[in-house]
Amino acid sequence: MKENKFKTSKLHKIIFTISLFVVLFIGAITYKHIENVSASSKLLMHTYEVNLELEQLFSYIKDSENSMRGYLITDENIHLNAYFTANSNINQSFGKLKELTSDNKQQQQNLTDLYEIIKMRLDYNGEYSDPTININIEKNKKFKRNFNESTKLLIEIREKINKMVELEDSYLKKRNSNYNEQISLTPLFTVGILFITLLLIVYSYYKTNRDLEKLKDINHSLSKSFFLNSQAEILSKFGTWEWNLMNHITTYSDNFYRILGCEPNAFSSTNDNFLSYVHPEDKNIVLEIMDRIVKEENLPPSTFRIIRTDGEIRFFRATGKLFGEETDQKVVLGVTHDITDEINKNILLKNNISDLKTVNNELKIFDESSRQAEILGNYGSWVLNFESNTFIYSDNKFRLMGYEPKAFEPSIENLLLHVHEEDKQIVIDANEKALQTGEIPTMNYRVIKKDGEIRRFRTIAKSFTDLSGVESMIGTTQDVTDDYNTGKLLQERNLELEQNINELNEFNHVASHDLQEPLRKIQTFISRLKDKEKENLSDFGKDYLLRIEKASDRMRILINDLLQYSRTNRSDKNFTDVDLNQVLVNTLIELSQNIEEKKAIIKNETLETIQGVDFQMQQLFTNLISNSLKYSKDSEVPQIEIKYTKTIAKDEAILNDYSNRMFHKISFTDNGIGFEQENAEKIFLLFNRLHGKTEYQGTGVGLAICKKIIDNHNGYIFATSEPNIGTTFTIYIPLS
Repeated sequence: MKENKFKTSKLHKIIFTISLFVVLFIGAITYKHIENVSASSKLLMHTYEVNLELEQLFSYIKDSENSMRGYLITDENIHLNAYFTANSNINQSFGKLKELTSDNKQQQQNLTDLYEIIKMRLDYNGEYSDPTININIEKNKKFKRNFNESTKLLIEIREKINKMVELEDSYLKKRNSNYNEQISLTPLFTVGILFITLLLIVYSYYKTNRDLEKLKDINHSLSKSFFLNSQAEILSKFGTWEWNLMNHITTYSDNFYRILGCEPNAFSSTNDNFLSYVHPEDKNIVLEIMDRIVKEENLPPSTFRIIRTDGEIRFFRATGKLFGEETDQKVVLGVTHDITDEINKNILLKNNISDLKTVNNELKIFDESSRQAEILGNYGSWVLNFESNTFIYSDNKFRLMGYEPKAFEPSIENLLLHVHEEDKQIVIDANEKALQTGEIPTMNYRVIKKDGEIRRFRTIAKSFTDLSGVESMIGTTQDVTDDYNTGKLLQERNLELEQNINELNEFNHVASHDLQEPLRKIQTFISRLKDKEKENLSDFGKDYLLRIEKASDRMRILINDLLQYSRTNRSDKNFTDVDLNQVLVNTLIELSQNIEEKKAIIKNETLETIQGVDFQMQQLFTNLISNSLKYSKDSEVPQIEIKYTKTIAKDEAILNDYSNRMFHKISFTDNGIGFEQENAEKIFLLFNRLHGKTEYQGTGVGLAICKKIIDNHNGYIFATSEPNIGTTFTIYIPLS
């Protein structure tokens, strides 16, 4: 048992030793094999890397070309930035190729030739990459001239790169053959691979760990770029989108949803869903845009309106370009910008320009009207700048002094040359006060015009500070000679008027005392004759006595009416509260005897308290009601109806006043004998009578007094009548 164990242990040792030797031998051979395979692999990778970089170089050249075309088409500097970035990538790629092919003279020569072609290509594009040149005129013309040549160069670049790729492919075939020969020995080293695998796992772990660290850094950079791009979309109010033309799947950025007024991913990103936000009037425009993208695989800047979820209408501008045209996947990448603020600013700018033009025209009109107003108003304006102590005169300021406009330099010295000697100190003192305090009082002075005529001027002025902070004084000077002369004439007329008033007062005194005294004596003597001598008179004498009595009564009534009219005409207008209801009561008491004799029926509505003169309103009511009683029909009981209401001027056509002034409206309607309407204005004239004095008693003064009272109260009185039907007097008195 022990021997077997020993043999087994020894065998194990021999096997282990042999296995170890074999493993070491295989490991040595495998190591050599791996070196050969690695060398072949590096050569293969080198060839692939050169080919990949050549394709990358051509891609950058195409990016440069597309960016320049995009810039020429859209005139947006974002394409120009992409153009310069692509040029920088071309230089970097070219440098990398030069380094990769540094050990290959043939490829170096090919790179030199390729460089010359690329340089010519970039020179063509560089000629119209200046953003200050007008794109539509200068750049497009130059681009059209160079387009064919540019296309030929692009083909030459493609051919040269293909030639270099073919050369690398030949190297690839040779190296691939060597690699296959070396790799064919791999099955012989299966056992060695187990050992190598362990090493590779360790090595792979090391490399993977390093790659993961690099990947984390790259992901972090991508996250920052994505965040910055998202913030840029929010700040600049735009959203991005992708439209795969192969499967017609669209993708929206988060801010694309936001500019539509939605939360990100609030709805499926489909064209139909987007169309539901488009303004109804612009849906055809958007449909045409979508058709154009499908047909032309491109989208120039296009503007349309959308209606956000909150109902607000916004203006959008969308643009897009095909991406990945070399692959089977055709994707249009687009940007949609909310340009509402830009459009509103443009509209506001246009409105402001229009308003400025309007204001400018109004200022021109105002300036011309001011010139005409100065001429018509016989005045001129001037400005005194306190900083420079200089004057500016309007044209009519010169004309007031008898000169043509700009005939002399405006200054205080030149003004004093024309001021009357006795008034010069007034102007000097005013000018000094203006310079010291910035104010001057209204001053009156005389000026001797160029032709020697003396005129009287009045000047007023006011300080003014303009928007730039410059202090000035703006003044007007008016020729008041005519006003002065008119004032003197008015004073003389006032003296004459005072004399006339005094004479009228004396006349009133005579009418109220001296004329009535002999009239009373005449009436007394008539009364005594009737009492004592009437029976002794003949029928002829009695008739004359009766006529004398009636004539004296009429004269007494006439004198009283004239005194009443004079009193109304000269009364003051110190208005107080007047209760028209009480006025009516007093009037009915005063006329009670006449009302009883006529058996008159008087109806009235409740009246108001107005602002007026009490005794005048009493006289007005008395005269109107008395007039209705006087001209009543003998065959009918007199009926007088008094109505009251408040009214607005514009509602009363007879007033011919379309304002909102309020009036007390009072009407007196009777069923008397009436008169022809054509006489409606005549009855308010002094001493005007429509009937003979033998038919109806009266002097023709009563209604004239009524008209005067209404005038004193700034009101109106009208009469409407029809013969044998009746008369209505309507009065309008303004509310206080």
